[in-house]
Amino acid sequence: MPYTPSGFFCDRLIRERERRDGEGSVSKPVRFNGQDYNALRQECLQRKGLFEDDSFPATVESLGFKELGHKSNKVKNIVWKRPKEICENPQFIVGGASRTDICQGDLGDCWLLAAIACLT
Repeated sequence: MPYTPSGFFCDRLIRERERRDGEGSVSKPVRFNGQDYNALRQECLQRKGLFEDDSFPATVESLGFKELGHKSNKVKNIVWKRPKEICENPQFIVGGASRTDICQGDLGDCWLLAAIACLT
């Protein structure tokens, strides 16, 4: 396993998680709310529909709280769209990924950006 800048703690933690019945490893990820990606994908393919997450619905309540809460003027005109409704040929990553591709704005959403960076 390669050396990580944060030291060997991360490496040790990863190895310990992989030893513990495999859950949390790349081959057996921890499921969020018991969701099984392969089963969900198969279900969407069978019904020829797009995935809609019951845990994170496309509603104003999913946007945040306080300044982004459901009563805020900042969210009253939000329209949820699928990628194909925004551009003709949406792509998640084009030409490889770089650490500078994801930038934090004013929302204080570093936790979300870290999760997105893991997808790359």
